[in-house]
Amino acid sequence: MRQAGVIALFALSVIGCGSDEGGSLPPGITPTDGGSDAPAATSPCVVTSKGTAGVMLTGTLLLPTGEPSPGSVLVDAAGKIACVGACTAGEATVLTCDGAVIAPGLINAHDHTDYNVGGPYVHGTTRWTWRQGWRTGALGEKELPTMPRVKNDTESAIAELRFVLGGVTSIVGSGGVDGLARNLAKYPKNKDTADLAGKTAIFDTFPLNDTTGRVTPAACDPTKVVTTADAFKGGAYVPHVAEGIAVEANNEFQCLSQSSVGVITDRTAMIHSVGLSAKDVAATAKANAMIVWSPRSNIDYYGDTAPITVFKAAGVKIGIGTDWLPSGSINLLRELQCADALNQKYFAKALSDRELFDIATKNGASAGGYDKEIGSLAVGFAADLAVFDARVSKGFRAVIDAGVEDVRLVLRAGKPLVGDAELVDALGGTCDALELCGVARKVCLDVAGVTLAGIRTALTTNYPLYFCKGKAPTNEPSCTPWRDTYPAGTSATDRDGDGIEDGKDDCPDVFNPPRPLDIGKQSDVDADGFGDACDAKPLDPAAH
Repeated sequence: MRQAGVIALFALSVIGCGSDEGGSLPPGITPTDGGSDAPAATSPCVVTSKGTAGVMLTGTLLLPTGEPSPGSVLVDAAGKIACVGACTAGEATVLTCDGAVIAPGLINAHDHTDYNVGGPYVHGTTRWTWRQGWRTGALGEKELPTMPRVKNDTESAIAELRFVLGGVTSIVGSGGVDGLARNLAKYPKNKDTADLAGKTAIFDTFPLNDTTGRVTPAACDPTKVVTTADAFKGGAYVPHVAEGIAVEANNEFQCLSQSSVGVITDRTAMIHSVGLSAKDVAATAKANAMIVWSPRSNIDYYGDTAPITVFKAAGVKIGIGTDWLPSGSINLLRELQCADALNQKYFAKALSDRELFDIATKNGASAGGYDKEIGSLAVGFAADLAVFDARVSKGFRAVIDAGVEDVRLVLRAGKPLVGDAELVDALGGTCDALELCGVARKVCLDVAGVTLAGIRTALTTNYPLYFCKGKAPTNEPSCTPWRDTYPAGTSATDRDGDGIEDGKDDCPDVFNPPRPLDIGKQSDVDADGFGDACDAKPLDPAAH
């Protein structure tokens, strides 16, 4: 998103992560409450030995393929992964994490970090059909006020620190500061990726150069649309495409996918991609492009989201991002839990826990063009790591179910960013104490001119830095699909909550409401009676 709390750091009486479906719900929708698990007072990791160079972490490894398995990750003095599996510590400090999973750092593949200051914007039951509706009042829709932007590096650091506390080590987006999480799209000068070989991604909010909200459905002005030279002057190209459910939203894809424009390629990760048809998804797959999913923000603005089951059936890779604080999640854990809730209740569990984990790690690395260097536990990769408490939820669920208090250590290039105090102390660095949800932590601020004291002061007029388990963050947008055509949620006669009774629904178990771009009916491109959302071959009438 493009336009667009008052609690001091140590006085955060905040609770969160209880409901996967979010806090600010429309009428008739009841949230599920995930409970209020108290954080464990003791760490799942212990410092086994103090070394002189590098660190070795031992626990359950979440590897790029296969099931979670016990083993170690050895990080060398240069901040690279030197060994995965059966490793020998040598001169490294050893952290034994028998009660934790060791994962690559999470990757937030889409966020407008420079707008993450004022908190969610509450707009009740108003929904839009296209981003230009809430941006400019296009299509006669209600225009929202311009959202506040960060004013200085301290506010930018707060925005990044929210993500880091949730296990994020990289962001693809706008704004940000040098330090904390890597900014993979900070073109052209990017200190955050100086230790990586890949080229900085190009993050494009308006690839059609339509900031004024032009309403012509077939708009594709060759004098204004992005050129291949601009799109690919860095590494990956990450444009906003088809944000909404109107024909005008779909037109963004129709324009950019033309061969004469040539920017939907295997180097492209399309943000949002809500307003795509099965034919468009097939074209995306053919181009070997991928998408970046922002489910909470999509649901908040449009009451709908990207056709995830169609993308999966087509083999299109999916990343995930928080979008921005006015309509998205406070951190990537909350966004991942939104995706999980939709998957469980609306998408017939189409995505496995493994796939949800990949969406937040290696697929995010692909979106930014760095999948050969970050996003996986692999030898030679940067040691961007996150350790999650796994004494309650196990394996991939330890990440999917996590709150900030479950994130026990975050390393970027082998250096601590945040973690349990005793673990951070063992690894060294200039770090400050922070009590987080009853757990003694330390935060290592590597941002020039930014201090924890300055952050405390800024938080008195900013949205909180974190929320603990038990209750959704203040004014968090709902993750329950809602429009006036499907106001009641799921029910005994409408299992998928799309407003079509099961007996008349061409996908009774998968959410697929009629959209304006589908001329007001459920999309069934091959007219075989099986809706695209539950048809493994939506372009073939002889198969499904």
